[in-house]
Amino acid sequence: MNLYLTLKAIHIIAVISWMVGLLYLPRLFVYHVENNSSEASKIFKVMEKRLMKIIMNPAMIVTWLTRSEEHTSELRHM
Repeated sequence: MNLYLTLKAIHIIAVISWMVGLLYLPRLFVYHVENNSSEASKIFKVMEKRLMKIIMNPAMIVTWLTRSEEHTSELRHM
C-alpha cells in the first residue's frame, strides 16, 4: 500500500508539473512574438527549449510511467 501511495504522489506531482508547463509555454510564445530584439528572441528560445526538455517532457514521461493499472484497464475497454 505504501508503494501505491508513493507512486500516486509522484504521479500527481508529475501531472501538475506537466500542466504548469502547458500553461506557461503559450505565455512564453506571446512574449517571444511581442519582443523585437534579437537578443531577447534568443533568450526566449532558450527558455522555451529548457521548459520543454527539462520540465515538460520528463513530467509527461513520469506521468505515463506512474499511471495506475485501474486506469489503463479502463482505457483498454474503450
